[in-house]
Amino acid sequence: LRIWQICESYPPQYGGGAGVAAKDISEALAAAGHDVRVLTTESRDGADYAVRADSNGDVHIDRVNLRYLVDRDPDGWSLGTRAWVRHERRIARVVEGCLGQWRPDIVQYHTTRPFGEAAPLLIARHGIPVVAMLHEAWFVCPRLMLLRSPMSEPCAGPGPVKCLECMYSHYDGSHLRAALKLSWRVPRLGIYPAYRLLRRRSARRALTAAIGYSRFMVEVHRPHLRGVVYVPIGINLEGLPAIVPERPRTPLRFGFFAGFQPNKGIWHVLDAAAALKREGLEFELHIWGPAGPADAQEITRRGLEGCALVHGMFSAQEMWDVYCRIDVAVMATTVPEPLGRIPLEARAVGAPAIVPAIGGLRESVRDDVDGLRYRFRDGDDLERQMRRILVEPGLFARLSGELLPVLDTRTRGAALEQAYRAIIAGEPAAAAA
Repeated sequence: LRIWQICESYPPQYGGGAGVAAKDISEALAAAGHDVRVLTTESRDGADYAVRADSNGDVHIDRVNLRYLVDRDPDGWSLGTRAWVRHERRIARVVEGCLGQWRPDIVQYHTTRPFGEAAPLLIARHGIPVVAMLHEAWFVCPRLMLLRSPMSEPCAGPGPVKCLECMYSHYDGSHLRAALKLSWRVPRLGIYPAYRLLRRRSARRALTAAIGYSRFMVEVHRPHLRGVVYVPIGINLEGLPAIVPERPRTPLRFGFFAGFQPNKGIWHVLDAAAALKREGLEFELHIWGPAGPADAQEITRRGLEGCALVHGMFSAQEMWDVYCRIDVAVMATTVPEPLGRIPLEARAVGAPAIVPAIGGLRESVRDDVDGLRYRFRDGDDLERQMRRILVEPGLFARLSGELLPVLDTRTRGAALEQAYRAIIAGEPAAAAA
């Protein structure tokens, strides 16, 4: 098969489960003998929209230079209608140029915000099947993560009224407060959000099918997209150590892997850790990910010096070593998570996880069986579950003893190929087998 993978970054920047999955999928399919090409974005010196050819092993890569969108505004929400329409035309020319050189049998459209709606619409007009990979809810949610504005409530899917309210508000905290701000937001934003909503609706209709690797994402999208199928892909287990450390250590080590990113809930974790420390409980909190000088002050302010340790970024080659250094992984995301790779990566090396009970995380962690869940956005309940791990006799041993094996993405190429062939043949339902 000639398979075109269109994704936002390749290889991915730090974190970013969508980018990691796109890379793993592309490499697995290329290793199976398929002709795999990637169209992606980058930011470099030079002309915008210039395309630079590259390769990564057997995968051919075309990189489109989009400095502003990559560096500052991936969704293009600050551009306005005229600038976005011009951008769409230039993206269409880039896509046409690539199709003039090579015609794929199928296109896997990963979340690619800088390309917007123009790319899948144009490809569909060429009669090429376009398949959405449901890393996030981009096709049904302009906010991307199914978190509805203005109340920050989980959303079940698109609707004309609620999507317009969502796009003309900004998590104001109440419908009244959002309504009061419409008098200046509507003139400032103009028709641009409404235009993008219409374009997104057209892009949904252009899809031939969609593949979700969590049941949560499949159920969210099934009422709105054609041919939605469930194909679990797991994670890349390359380099997984044959021997994992004895756990739990003394003191027990919690691990948090999202740094101080705004939507990852580090403040809930730090507040819970501070409360547990005041109770005299002994533990360590190891934090990996983006962090700055001001973030260290938050640790000091909570009295967590020597207890909360910030390690910064780690490379893909260091991943398993990092996971082997912790006993329990903690997630505290404040948005609905499509799947959540962290519990799977921790499970692969024998560490249970504590996660919010939202989205695909309810599939990754079986509550009180092989991990613990807490109420979404409830810092007190997170504190309760962290305390249980520290004080409840036998709980850690019971959870770690029930961990299930993890699928390896490198072995899932055949399942994806089967899905692709069924979709090309016009039988997306058969892909679910």
